Parts: sequence; C-alpha cells; structure tokens
Amino acid sequence: MRILLVEDDECIARTLETILTKENYAVDIAFDGEVGWRLIETFAYDLILLDVLLPKLDGLTLCQRLRSLNYQTPVLLVTTQTSSSDRVAGLDAGADDYLTKPFEVPELLARIRVLLRRSSSPVLSMLEWEKLRIDPGSREVRYGDRLLHLTPKEYRLLELFLRNPYHVFSRSGILEHLWASEEAPGEDTVTAHIKGLRQKLKKAGAPSDLIETVYGIGYRLKRNGSNGSGSIPSSFTSVQNPAEENAAEGSEANTQPSWQGQQTKMALAEIWEKFKDLNSDRLQVLERAIALWQQGDLDSKQLEQGRWAAHKLAGALGIFGLTRGSQIATNLEPYFKNGERPALPILQHLTQQLAELKAELYQGPKPSPQLAVRMSCPLLLVDDDLDLVEQIVQSSRAPAIQVKQIFHFQAVRDIIMAQSQEIGFDALVLNFPLTTATKTDLELLQSLAHQLPPIPILLFTDQDNLDLRIWLAQTGIYAVISKALAGQVLDIIQRIQFRAGRLAANARSPNLQPARVMVVDDDPQVLMVMRALLEPWGLQLTTLEHPPQFWRALKTCVPDLLVLDVEMPHFNGIELCRVVRNAPQWSQIPVVFLTVHTDAATLQQALAAGANDLISKPVRDSEVVSRILSQLERTQLLRSMAELGNAV
Repeated sequence: MRILLVEDDECIARTLETILTKENYAVDIAFDGEVGWRLIETFAYDLILLDVLLPKLDGLTLCQRLRSLNYQTPVLLVTTQTSSSDRVAGLDAGADDYLTKPFEVPELLARIRVLLRRSSSPVLSMLEWEKLRIDPGSREVRYGDRLLHLTPKEYRLLELFLRNPYHVFSRSGILEHLWASEEAPGEDTVTAHIKGLRQKLKKAGAPSDLIETVYGIGYRLKRNGSNGSGSIPSSFTSVQNPAEENAAEGSEANTQPSWQGQQTKMALAEIWEKFKDLNSDRLQVLERAIALWQQGDLDSKQLEQGRWAAHKLAGALGIFGLTRGSQIATNLEPYFKNGERPALPILQHLTQQLAELKAELYQGPKPSPQLAVRMSCPLLLVDDDLDLVEQIVQSSRAPAIQVKQIFHFQAVRDIIMAQSQEIGFDALVLNFPLTTATKTDLELLQSLAHQLPPIPILLFTDQDNLDLRIWLAQTGIYAVISKALAGQVLDIIQRIQFRAGRLAANARSPNLQPARVMVVDDDPQVLMVMRALLEPWGLQLTTLEHPPQFWRALKTCVPDLLVLDVEMPHFNGIELCRVVRNAPQWSQIPVVFLTVHTDAATLQQALAAGANDLISKPVRDSEVVSRILSQLERTQLLRSMAELGNAV
C-alpha cells in the first residue's frame, strides 16, 4: 500500500515516515500543499495523510480540489485544530476521517487500516487465496500450516495480489503501488522480488506458478487447476488452452498470442463497471439541462455543463460498442455549444433522443468481435511492372527469404482468413497498376493495412505527384519506394521481420523493452480503456489526465508515440502537438489524435499542427490498436530505410 504524507513539519513527517515504513507502507512526503497536489497528479495512492495548515495550498482546499475532480482516494486529516467546527469543515471538504494532534501512534495506524479496508473490495479482516492466508493486523503470512518469513517488500507485494485477486499488475504498476517516488528502482527490481517470493512460497508447499506470469501484461494470482481464471468465466481466461499457451511462447514472429482479445474484453468489462456511475452522472446532467431548457433558458454555466457531459459521453461510449449512444451524444453537443434555446419540436426530439441514450447506457457494453490471430508478412505492390515482380521473386530464391507472387487482392484475403501459422513464405508481391486503381482498391488497401497485427504494405513506383501521394497516404501504406531501389527489397523484408519479431516478443514477454506510448486525455475512463487496449500488445503506456503536467511527463516518459485528445482544459491537443513539433528532439515522434470532432476545420488544424493520424470517436477497439501499431512500425521502418538511403 502506498501512502502520501503531506506535512510541513519535517520532524513530524520523518517520524511518521519511519513508523509507516516499519508497518510495510510505501511513503511519499510533500512539505507543502502544491507539491502534494503535483504528486497526486503523477502517482496513484491508496491513502493520503493530510495536515490542514500547510504552506502554498492548505489541506482543506487540497481535499476539496481532490473531490471536485472525482479523486476517490481516502483522506485522513491530521491537525492541531480541535474544535467541532474544524472537524465539520474537514469532513465537509471531503475527508474520510479526522485525527487531532497529539495522537497515539496505535490509533493512527488503526484509523489507516480502517480506511484502507473501506477502500478495498471485498472488505476482509483475513486475506485468503486457497491455502494462502494473510492477517493484515499481525502481518502474519501462512501457506497451509507453514509460516512464511517475508521481507517488507515481499509482504506488501503479496498483500497487493490478495487484495486484488483477479487483477493483472504490470511491473510499472507494482512499482507505483509499493515503492516511494524517491526510491525509483527499475522494473528489474520487481522481477527479482517476484522470483524471491515464488521461491519462499514454493518452499512452503505452494505451486511454483501460484504467482502467474501473464505474458506481455504482468503478474497475478493463479488458482490451482483453473488455468488462472479463478471464478472468472472461461470466456474471459487469458489463455484458452495449453496448446495456445505454448504457441504464445514459441510461435513464429508473424503470429500473435490469441489471449489478447480475451484480456481486452475482460479489462473493458471491468472499466465499464468502474465508470458506470460516472456515465450515469453525465446522463443526469443532460436530463437536467434539457428539463431546464423546457422550463426556460439555461444559464451559461449549465450550458457548459451540458455540452461537456455530451462531449464526454460521445467519446467514451463508442469504444464500448455503444455506437448509437455515442452518436446521440454527438448530436446533442452542438445545441449546448450554440447556446440558443431550441424550438419546442426540437426540444421534444432531443428528449426522445435522450431517452434512447439512457436505454442504451443501461443495457451496458456490447462486446466487439474477438480479435483474430492473423499473418503480418509484408505485401509488396509493384506499379505496373511484371519484370520487376519476377526479379523480386527470383532474387528471393537463393537466400532464406521467400517471396510469393500473387495475382489479385483476394489471394491476400484468403491467406489472412486461413490464419495459418506456417504460411511458408516471408512476403507477398502483387503487380498493381496505379493508373487503373479504383476507389474499391483504396478501400481494400485500407482494410488490409488495418488488420491485427497490421500488414506492412510497400509500393514500388516512379510516379511522384502530390495527388498520388495523398491518395496512397489515405490507404495506410507504410512506404513509397523508387523502383530503382527494388534491389534492396530483401534487406527491407529482413528489417520488417525483425520489427515484427520484436513486437511479437514484447507481447509475449515482460522482460523485453517495449515501445513506449504516452496518452493524454482529460477523461480517466478513456485513459483506462487505452491501457486495456494497448498493453496486451506489448506496449508500455504512460497516461496523463492533466495537460498542465504534459511537458514534464513527456521528458520523463520519452515516448515512441503520442496519443492526444483534441479538446481538453488548460491546453488542447493541437496546442500540445505544436509544442512537440517546435522542439527538435521531439519533431519526428508520431502523433495520433483521438477525438469526437470529425469536421474539416479540426482535421486541418490537426494536420497543420503536425499530426500523423486522426482517429475519430466512436471507434472500434481493434481499429485503435491497428492504427497505433501501424504508426509505430511505419516510423521504425522509415527510419531504418532512411539509414540505407532507400526512402524517397
């Protein structure tokens, strides 16, 4: 458990830090309210121990700010102010408990335990998992009748798993929960503690995989004989059967583990439940606003609240499969933005749409189709040159790389749908005359580029006009290459294979360095969804809810790709993108916008600011994943080709 202590008296702060550390808590200290607020924005805490009289930002104001922004972390106020009115003021500010100085240490620890139990689910005095038992009061750990002697970090690690028995914790997530910020160890430290804890559990008679590795995600508890699923229905298990688990560990680089769709499905269901009340609150804001509109005019504050609620629902619902609800919310937003009271027939229509939105919201999420395991070998398109096609095929016969010629797009479709792990070749090549290409060809190329995992598409052509380049960019083609450089095609294929192998390996193993993605969105629901979608594909996510912290987080994270929301408070995504493009060290990083705004003006602003792609909400989860993976892989491929002098 991680505690933030906000106390301006250094002697008291260090004393409490020592006491709490001995009780197996990770402790961060802030000596004023502003620093405390910045730490809360940056890290996740299980409890905040907060003095009232603080410099820069007092404890009551800090607590009010937390609650106004829907932070649910338990807050224990500690102060010398003893009057009844002071207690009432503290509790009204949003504190969960109030303790006056001087206090007895056992009482403080007891109050902390009570608040932590309240915030845990389920509330248990004894934590149990099969034969494993933890007594949080005495901090005694037993497996069966064997007493385990654990280090403080091992104890806190095991307690974290038992308090969240079906949650998969990434190594970075474990660091955030169990280590203070000033300790800042590397993720290998988590691996070492997991290994040590497993050894002690095994000596006590526990299965060696009681703490299970979920490849590409992290760690969780595993029930004996249940394939790690516990009481979760079999349709949600992370690996469907032992054969698939072996395939995930040892398959070829052109396949992906089949548990990714299941992992995403389970995570999205949990996120929906977590934010169900928040979405209901947003719906109530819309209901109140339209009711007030029917009675008279809304004031400017109520108009903005209605617009913001509609905007947030439009962005959040689509990714849960509630496309109709998202569209209704999108339709409602302009009325609040315009500010003029609609005519009575329009108000009646809005009321009907709101009822439809409410019905869909209460039905809950509609699961997306299961993501399939598909081939991802590159597709080479040659612009109307059969001799060059034959040259590419012939040059591949001597080396270990095999290129197969196909004669129409349907052959690509057939290979994909077959989903064979042993496809017998490394690339496909197709003669593709650009002069006769149709809109149907464009749509087909787009669908191929957005498979999961994405199919790298490269075009060899000597045509070089802007209209053609724009047409090709819309398809999702990775690169346009001069025919004169076709002799380097085998080297290019090898580089694509290496990148695909890294992607597959990162998705299977938490020990390899993953690509880093930073997502900035002021809706915590969207941030959790993005984490659920992308982490199963071996990506390391940094999420940021508060745009004012962007620059510091960017320098700390050093991402390989940025995902920005367009409309946010303080600084919008377009402004942040301009800042990134103006900095030489970030000028080449891919930037993807995720937004409900699909109008031409927004698109033009995003492109002018330097965006690489714009994904419109609502959007299918598979499309988000494929387009972000495509941007990452395309960027790496183009950098690699530039080193060879192959890019044109």
